[in-house]
Amino acid sequence: MSQPTSDNNPNLSETATTKINTEINPEIGLSEAEVSDRKKRGDINVVVMRSSRTYQDIFKENVFTLFNVTFGVVLVLLIALGQVTDALFSGFSVFMNILVGVAQEIQAKLTLDKLALLSVQRITVRRDRQSLEIPVGEVVRDDLIELSPGDRAPVDGEVVISQNVEMDESLLTGESDPVAKQIGDLVLSGSFCLAGSCVFRAEKIGNESYAAKLSQSSRIYKRVFTPLQKKIDTLVEVFILVLIVAAFLHIASSLNSGRTMVDTIRYASVIINSFVPAGLVLSISVAFAIGAVEISKRRTLIQKINAVDSMNSVRILCTDKTGTLTQNKLLVKSIVPLGDTDENSLRELIALYTNLMGTQNSSARAMAAYTDKPRSPAKLVNEVPFSSSRKWGAIAIDIGTTIMVGAPEILLTSPEMQEKSKQYARQGLRAIAVVTSEASIDSQSLALPSNCRDRGLVLLEDSLRPDVIDTIAKLQNQNIRLKVISGDSVETVASIARQAGIAVPDEEIYTQKDLEAMESPVFGRAAASGAVFGRITPDMKRRLISAMVKRGGYVGMVGDGVNDVPAFKEAQLAIAMNDGAQISKDVADIVLLDNNLSALPQAFAAGDQIKQKILSSALIYLTKNIMVILTISFAGFVQLPFPVEPRQMTVLTMAMVALPTVWIAFGWLKPKRLENFLRDVLGYSCLAGIFGAIAMTIGYVFSYYISGWALLKVPNGSVMIDSLTFQDIARGQAQCVSTIIGTIFCLFVFWTLTNISIWKPKTFLKNQTAAVLGTVSLLLAIWMMLMFPTFFQVERPDQFGWTMIIFLPTSSYYLLRMFQSSKLSRKLPQYLSQP
Repeated sequence: MSQPTSDNNPNLSETATTKINTEINPEIGLSEAEVSDRKKRGDINVVVMRSSRTYQDIFKENVFTLFNVTFGVVLVLLIALGQVTDALFSGFSVFMNILVGVAQEIQAKLTLDKLALLSVQRITVRRDRQSLEIPVGEVVRDDLIELSPGDRAPVDGEVVISQNVEMDESLLTGESDPVAKQIGDLVLSGSFCLAGSCVFRAEKIGNESYAAKLSQSSRIYKRVFTPLQKKIDTLVEVFILVLIVAAFLHIASSLNSGRTMVDTIRYASVIINSFVPAGLVLSISVAFAIGAVEISKRRTLIQKINAVDSMNSVRILCTDKTGTLTQNKLLVKSIVPLGDTDENSLRELIALYTNLMGTQNSSARAMAAYTDKPRSPAKLVNEVPFSSSRKWGAIAIDIGTTIMVGAPEILLTSPEMQEKSKQYARQGLRAIAVVTSEASIDSQSLALPSNCRDRGLVLLEDSLRPDVIDTIAKLQNQNIRLKVISGDSVETVASIARQAGIAVPDEEIYTQKDLEAMESPVFGRAAASGAVFGRITPDMKRRLISAMVKRGGYVGMVGDGVNDVPAFKEAQLAIAMNDGAQISKDVADIVLLDNNLSALPQAFAAGDQIKQKILSSALIYLTKNIMVILTISFAGFVQLPFPVEPRQMTVLTMAMVALPTVWIAFGWLKPKRLENFLRDVLGYSCLAGIFGAIAMTIGYVFSYYISGWALLKVPNGSVMIDSLTFQDIARGQAQCVSTIIGTIFCLFVFWTLTNISIWKPKTFLKNQTAAVLGTVSLLLAIWMMLMFPTFFQVERPDQFGWTMIIFLPTSSYYLLRMFQSSKLSRKLPQYLSQP
């Protein structure tokens, strides 16, 4: 990557645009002793991995949530009032959720940080007259850093060699126009080289750099939520609003009924625990963390944790051609002289251009290998570096000739020659035009010289990646639509796309020129319907992605170059190749470490599995919460004592919510497929919660009055007990019956989720693990309450109570199934069927 200077490159004349800062010797750089001395002083760049959050972030986000803080205040009040046991049991499930969540996210962080080392930025520095590639964390102050197109500046520093370098500072300033840098100009960390090349001295490193100070002063982190996260967050917000209303009603009820302060706070903990599905939010974070680790086993680095869900949401996948569909191993198939130019003359022009240009891209390297060294001793006078936005590059040499190389439709003056280049492009070849002019070039205005002469075409071929056809087929089978957006000619792009197995009707092919002529509504429709877009500039690629997103598509973008970065920032899922430009990896959500598209179908499938686990956990959590909320409400309507104690609530939650979600999260059980959150999760949870609450309420009311009626007399029937004792015993028995009914009903819901029907015994044999785990969990919950009735504040059910325990959850669940198959169920609000 060493840049040419006048001392080591005889092709550079004194008037060339390569300029050298004489304050330091750019050929030598720091010596080994100087590097060692700076490391001892601590003048070394500090690198923070961006693959995962810090331990402090993990702890804060899992502990200091609105729910945890509110619930913590209630627990402190309970302890202050002497109700230590209730406080411990009320907070046990919350504490376990936090513990499991923190542990899983730390484990995921450790795994991803190790994997991130494979994707860490490496840069080229000059030391002891040699160009060395080192990790960015080993840069020391005063190092000479070389930048070529696609390289990101890791630190701030002054330019000491400039060869028409253009830097993109849009990630820092928001301005998309390239910024030319001359000798003495400041290169800012976070900017990246767009065209040309330069060498700059590392002056501000670590926290001193511009990018570091910007992040410290701003502290604004734009968090992008996936569709599932948005729905869950909306649901939690609704629950919190309802909780506020319920809190006022609970306080008013306590004041009117003369309830003690202890009971008021104890029951408040139950209400908060029921209304806010905190465990659901935490289980999503855990599922994302586990999913990121699982996907990383497929050599896919997750740089943003919620990208796990984004992979499942993607329905449009846009990809570049070169380096993604093809191997990016360009070879010159042939050169085609035009006009009166002979093949030897064309070969010499190509050799001069490729050997005198400052930085060679993949096309230039292929042409240089084909032509070898030029015969002419000409020297470079001026240069306009090639850029993907201009689609051409040029050099001026000291014999009075300007050589331009780039897109045929931009450079070629003859329509016949342009059509000829399109014919080659339709064969899947990349055609590059070579033209000359006797006029000079202006590196400031970047205008094409006049009186250009068509000299020839260079035909390059780039074969498909070996597994790309199979990969494209798998992605299409997952209902993902593929679109190819490339800077190459539209004919070449369409040919390659068809070879890869992408259906490309002629009416779905667009060029930059076509798109620029469209009004905004037409442009949006073209972006949504198009399959191939050719000769596209980076900004137009960004506009296309933005239009697709605005029209409701969930868009992923695969790329590897500098020209993909603007589109990456618009896409909802950015996927970079590991051997691509460093800046593309920096802004990507996912990095394919093996540079292989074949990892995507497996990663998308893994993302789908994670989403299914999240939806299943959500269904269980919401069913329990809605069921308990309605039971509390129904009991309040008939002015009966509070239907559930904190300790009983803990048993129900642990047995039928916490344990099943853990079994599902770790893959021990495979739930049935849920396609739609509103219909399959929220809609079913509301129905199941209503029917479960009806069963719990009937069991509670009947047990309180009918079973309690027998308690009005002692066994010999001679002595009446006082009303207070009656109320305590009747309430204890009613709460026991109601809690067991709710636990059994939740078990039926859990079994339904794992494809077990209580009406079909064969399903128990097909899903033995779920059957055994569910049964053991239920029996354990019942055993705990019956063996320790005093501790759990219950009374053992009598014969009538056991009859309701057997009959009510079974009949209520049967009615739920009947309702689901009825016409009334099919006429539920249409929004439940919308994605």
